[in-house]
Amino acid sequence: MSTLIDYCTGLPVREFAAGEVILEENRKDGRCYVLKRGVVEISKRGTLINRLSSAGSVLGEVAVLLDQSRAASVVAVEPTEAFEIEDGARFFAARPELMGLVARLLARRLKNLTDEFVELREQLETAVEDADEDEGVHVATLNAVLRRLVDHHLDREF
Repeated sequence: MSTLIDYCTGLPVREFAAGEVILEENRKDGRCYVLKRGVVEISKRGTLINRLSSAGSVLGEVAVLLDQSRAASVVAVEPTEAFEIEDGARFFAARPELMGLVARLLARRLKNLTDEFVELREQLETAVEDADEDEGVHVATLNAVLRRLVDHHLDREF
C-alpha cells in the first residue's frame, strides 16, 4: 500500500525553523504540506489542538478539501521539513487514489476526537454530581459547549 510520502516524489521540500508559521489561520491560498521530518503544533485562536511528528502527516488538507480558509495555524516546534503542495485541490484531483489515504487519516482523527469527546462527557456527568455551587457554573458552561458540538449538523449539504 502506498503512503502519502510516496505521492510527494518530485515536490519541493520547504525547511522551517522552530517557531516559524507554516500555515496561517484564516488564510486561503490552496497550499498544503506533507510532513517529511520534524514536529508541528496546530492551534486555533491561540489554543493548542494537536501536535504532529509523524512523517506523512498532511497539513492544511481540510481547508483545501472544503475550499475554505484555514481553521487553524500550523507552527514548527523544531527544525522541520515538509513537502510543499502549491495547489492542493489540483494535486488531489489528479490523484483520486490518494483520497483513500486522506479519508483514512481524517477518519482516524475523527475517531480520536470522538473517543475524547465521550471521555469528557463521562467525566462531566460525574463532575455534575459532585460539584458545589461555584463549580456548577463552570460545569454548566462546559456542558453547553459540548451540547453545541453535538448539535452541529454541518453535513446536511451532503
